[in-house]
Amino acid sequence: MRQLRADLAFLLIIASCSSATHGQSRVQRVPLEKQQREYRSPVNYAPREIGYDRKTGKPITYDHKPRFDLLDAKAGKYLLKWIGYDGKEKTVTFQRADAIDLIVSAKTAQTSDGRYLYSYDLQNLQTSGTYLSGFTVQNFSSDATVVNGRGGYIGRMSGTIPQFKEGNWIYFGSTYFEQAVPPGRGISVSISSTAPPGLVSCRVTGGKLALSGSDEDMPAVLEDMLPGYDEWPSGYSIGPVESLRNLSSSGRAEYLLERLPIFKKAGWITDDGMHRYEKFLKRGGLKSVINASAEDLRTEQITSEVFAIVQGMK
Repeated sequence: MRQLRADLAFLLIIASCSSATHGQSRVQRVPLEKQQREYRSPVNYAPREIGYDRKTGKPITYDHKPRFDLLDAKAGKYLLKWIGYDGKEKTVTFQRADAIDLIVSAKTAQTSDGRYLYSYDLQNLQTSGTYLSGFTVQNFSSDATVVNGRGGYIGRMSGTIPQFKEGNWIYFGSTYFEQAVPPGRGISVSISSTAPPGLVSCRVTGGKLALSGSDEDMPAVLEDMLPGYDEWPSGYSIGPVESLRNLSSSGRAEYLLERLPIFKKAGWITDDGMHRYEKFLKRGGLKSVINASAEDLRTEQITSEVFAIVQGMK
């Protein structure tokens, strides 16, 4: 009996190890990253001014009692409340932008006129608290354009915004998606460029971001607590990068080698694939990586993102 128990324990350990190994043997993209942010009612704040005393010239103030009230934790909705100038309670509904779990998958194809077609599959996971309302993707190209837009707002993020100061950013806004991508659904968008694929960043938003509900401006203490663009979930994808055209063979190998850790972090390459590519690239074996990439894509050692970048290095 004791030997039987030992044998069973040994088999369980083997099964566990086998399962763990199997779990790492194929690529698995990860959702875009979100900052850990809490919203709490302000404790220390200055009283609000409503005028000046005619006799003393001193400001007349009152306690406007600003606060955050949680409305829906999963959907990321809060009620911002305060006492208005008229003495009545004011309420504004605030939707945090990161109440969404989303995976971006991207691939490329070359068109008959020699351009690259970049296709982005946006999957709003079932665990999300709201619908997809915005997607913006970076590029380093002078000729990137949207392909087959479905209508609605498509624009570019201003380079004066710190989060979007590098490169160019194409933005698909809320009227483009029109609440068509609730949790559990997906949608695809495409752009085109003559520039080959490289590593770029992307961001998304969930839900209705516009504040609504009050007939007066929000107190500064509450407005200053709103996060802005920092709250938009962010991650990596592929996009047009013109500078890759001018790299030498060794420069292309170095480009890939430096970005392997990011590929791994994004779930685009397995441990085994990363180690093999590292070994090839440190020896200057760019051609070996290119030759291996098709089979590695088929066996799910790399994703379509890595495959696109590697094939673009030919």
